[in-house]
Amino acid sequence: MFKIISILLMFLSSQVLISEEYISIKKVTNKANLRKGPGDWYPIKWIIETPNLPLKVIERGDVYNKVELHDGTQGWLSKILTSEKINLIVIKNTSLVDKRGNVKAKVMNDQIIKEHDCNLEKRPKLCKVKIQNLKGYIKKNHLWGYTHSIEVIN
Repeated sequence: MFKIISILLMFLSSQVLISEEYISIKKVTNKANLRKGPGDWYPIKWIIETPNLPLKVIERGDVYNKVELHDGTQGWLSKILTSEKINLIVIKNTSLVDKRGNVKAKVMNDQIIKEHDCNLEKRPKLCKVKIQNLKGYIKKNHLWGYTHSIEVIN
């Protein structure tokens, strides 16, 4: 009995890798089925209709990843529908500010940000972002998906 359990555990551990990385839904994906399990035969929990939406990878599988959305929703999503591109999403209405802290624009909840740099030594609580040709800074605690961001804006 112990051997069977050991073999089963080895098989399961080889199929899924635990992770906490960020990815996003592909730019061209207008409909993504978030499922209860890692396969087409599992029921659909949610239909995501937001291209570029950032996702946190909870577990990596061969064909499906278990992901979490910014609102805490979790499910399995086909890897075909995702990109390794790291995007951010605004989780609280906020302001885009310049280097001096002057407000340049209001940024609404659920705005997806594709260009960003959150690894700022001089401003560790801010992310440098670009939204529709406007560059500035947003507080990290108003954003989701930035933990591993490395893209730099010139």
